[in-house]
Amino acid sequence: MQSDLAYSQKFISRFQADAISQLLTAGPKSSRLLVSRVRRDSPGHGLVKPRPPEAYFSVLLQLREQPDRELFIDGKCIHRGSYAARTTSIVNHLEKPRANLLSPFDNLIFIVTKTALDEICEDRGVPSVNQLYIKPGGVLDETVWHLGNALLPALERAHEASSIYAQQIMLGAYTYFAQAFGGMRPTHTRQGTLAPWQFRRATEAMSSSLDADVCLKELASQCRLSVSYFVRAFKNTTGDPPHRWLLRYRVERSKSLLAHTEATLAEIAISCGFADQSHFTRVFKSFVGIPPAAWQRRSRS
Repeated sequence: MQSDLAYSQKFISRFQADAISQLLTAGPKSSRLLVSRVRRDSPGHGLVKPRPPEAYFSVLLQLREQPDRELFIDGKCIHRGSYAARTTSIVNHLEKPRANLLSPFDNLIFIVTKTALDEICEDRGVPSVNQLYIKPGGVLDETVWHLGNALLPALERAHEASSIYAQQIMLGAYTYFAQAFGGMRPTHTRQGTLAPWQFRRATEAMSSSLDADVCLKELASQCRLSVSYFVRAFKNTTGDPPHRWLLRYRVERSKSLLAHTEATLAEIAISCGFADQSHFTRVFKSFVGIPPAAWQRRSRS
């Protein structure tokens, strides 16, 4: 299997971009889920370099309007014109697509392999999805827009994105693609909760090593559940999805250190699993309402 870096790079090497950021996470089993933000601020990119036909789809979200673009399928132009901001479009790479990018662009590009679609369907116990399709020119889909925006902070500050958070949002996006654009039937299973032993095992795994980057697949495996069922059952049990439960736990742990130790904010941030002091400050304030330094002064006054 290609390294993560080689896998990520092969999908964006065709673009002459001013800025590229990427987020790669694990799928339910062996697949990889990849999103790239590709931006160019000047016109005249021209034709994107061709790639050999492969069994994957690109789901594109326009973060800003792209006024002038052409899409060719197997050498034939099937769409010419603009793509509005918030537009979602899909290309099937078995159809030899090539884009002529005439104006500036800022896109999120999700790489959706057939393997990833198969795993998502298997994880949910539904028939496989063989095709993702949107009419040429794209559609305005508010769910894709909100999912894309939820990923932007992780793309901008990848060092702060935990595996749990990235995988949960990416799995949510890919599952939505399979349902909305591939016809995957939603599951009608009972919305259960975790058994006490499952809850204990999952929370112990998350809290025992705050500096370790545990992933959803590992947590689900320890609970003997599929990834999708684990995420739903965990939220039904706690009221929070796993990544938010972990952030809340880290904040509560940091309060004890703020109140009872002389450790610096930077030291507390690292010991509680935050990327750095600024990450710690943003998350703490989002939960508590004030920065950690202000909370510490109050607790000691």
